[in-house]
Amino acid sequence: MPDTNKETSSSTSCSEHWSEIKEVGGGLWHFRFMLWTACHLPLFMVECITAVICFFFWLGARPVRARSKIYLNHLSKVSGKRFGFFSTYKHIFSFALSMMEKLLGWKGAIKLNQIESQNDDLQMLVQQLNQGRGAFLLCSHLGNMEMLRSLTEFGEFHTERDFQVFPVVDLSGTTKFNSLLRELNPDLIDKIVDANSIGVDSAIWMKDKISAGNLVVIAGDRTSANSRNRTIETDFLGESANFPEGAFSLAGILNAPVYFIFVVRKNDFNIRTAYEMHVVRAKTSLDCPRKERPERLKMLLREYAEILERLCVAHPYQWFNFYNFWEG
Repeated sequence: MPDTNKETSSSTSCSEHWSEIKEVGGGLWHFRFMLWTACHLPLFMVECITAVICFFFWLGARPVRARSKIYLNHLSKVSGKRFGFFSTYKHIFSFALSMMEKLLGWKGAIKLNQIESQNDDLQMLVQQLNQGRGAFLLCSHLGNMEMLRSLTEFGEFHTERDFQVFPVVDLSGTTKFNSLLRELNPDLIDKIVDANSIGVDSAIWMKDKISAGNLVVIAGDRTSANSRNRTIETDFLGESANFPEGAFSLAGILNAPVYFIFVVRKNDFNIRTAYEMHVVRAKTSLDCPRKERPERLKMLLREYAEILERLCVAHPYQWFNFYNFWEG
């Protein structure tokens, strides 16, 4: 059995940026096997097979356990929950289920009737889309940030008119899994904006898409590989952490209504369960004089971080940033 004290100690000195951590999980054939199980086996069997594979991965993945422990220790201090030795396994298992979940979404197996709204600002966004006005969405690595996009790709809309979802994504961290998603849906890459090469042309393109009544989405909880020093600092899970300035600045550049969106499984370890979709309209406006922009960005980030923290406490095993978020 690993020495947990030694493991925790070694993890605290880990300061790699997420982009410097080598992608783990085997070759492309491992992901093809995941796809085969998702397509051909009952979901309870998929969960059982995933649980077994994850257990053996967890035994040999000490660095991943250490990074998971960093997050769970922060969460414990804020929530008062105790996370035992096997909590890191549960975290890895929940992440593996999220990957299966994405495969299910991209083959059209997840339907709109599996999504539960939360009596928040969803109807405000729906009304806006029905009127042909788009929006800018800030999501996260909590839960399934691709759920909305996979639903719309298969004609599952909560609105009276169709719309498209254009994600801004840094694809450098999960190249093998992304290759499989491309095979599963060949049109996937056409609607993706590369987070590492945003310029004037791509900003104009995104603004046009929003003006046409579509959504542009970016994760606000992971700094870009090529602009890791452009950050905004705020408290998150009891300690100061850096968030990507670019994700929040983009909201001001696009000059569109801003919403925070999070989709999580109701049960952390059951992909047969319903999903919660949280949609919250940002209160902070970035339509302000230039000198006020830095303070407004901090206010917008604070709104986002408070919601993300609350949902991490409610669903502790569904935040999937497996690196030292407070150092990387």
